[in-house]
Amino acid sequence: MNKKELLEELKEKFEEIRKELGFKAGLEELNNIFFIQDAVLSAGFVSEKLSRQICGRIVETYSAWNNYLHSLIIPNPGHIINMNESKMFNEEERKNIMNLIASAIALTSSNTVIGLTKNKKQEAEFIDDALKFWKENFKPELIKITEKINKGWKSK
Repeated sequence: MNKKELLEELKEKFEEIRKELGFKAGLEELNNIFFIQDAVLSAGFVSEKLSRQICGRIVETYSAWNNYLHSLIIPNPGHIINMNESKMFNEEERKNIMNLIASAIALTSSNTVIGLTKNKKQEAEFIDDALKFWKENFKPELIKITEKINKGWKSK
């Protein structure tokens, strides 16, 4: 199946699961944040359990950011970049970063429960909640954090 056919299949199946599960998030909006199309193209197929494939991609995105944020709080002592970036934050800022990580983990760990319970209502809520949390909390805080890091590097 070529790229165009795969993306068309994704759009069709997405609308099916959106109606079935009842979540509000659109494919374009989810894709702009969580790169759903890239994940499908990389896998080479649209999963029969597309909603789980989408949830997995959402978790991957948050997990990657959490790993980076974690390195700002507890830097790897052998990693000079981590060590320098960590020093750019005071204790209060570190607490705020930890709270952001905790909120993201609270969100993503619910996906583990959903995967085990197969609760479709919770799965729909997870997709919408992940999008809302990104827009209202996570991204605005990431912007502040990354701008501070960028300014810190520019001043060196």
